Amino acid sequence: MMDDSGQSGVRVTPVVLHVLLSLAGGDAHAYGIMKDVQSRTGGRVSAGPGSLHYTLTRLQEAGFIEEAAGSPGVESDARRKYFHITASGRRVLEAELSLWADVIEIARARDLIPGGGSA
Repeated sequence: MMDDSGQSGVRVTPVVLHVLLSLAGGDAHAYGIMKDVQSRTGGRVSAGPGSLHYTLTRLQEAGFIEEAAGSPGVESDARRKYFHITASGRRVLEAELSLWADVIEIARARDLIPGGGSA
């Protein structure tokens, strides 16, 4: 779903960012992604089943993730659809993280991050 400017039309929300981060760590099914995001963010970012399904659909349509060819692990459930991040999704993730790294650097320089003041 790229437009003429090279944009996908998918806004990189905190949930989108964390879904891509989760899948950058390996293939996973929706419930596994949901639990990973909740665990890594201490519950600060959460996506219920409905919003996660919507996000996964949008990311698939944009070409950022796709259904994995095979399920990882011996005990995987055949009823679950596994996803993995595509090269395009990884580029979007890396670009977004680079932008946030710049923001964090500026915030640290301005002593806006508790305990993370300028060095």
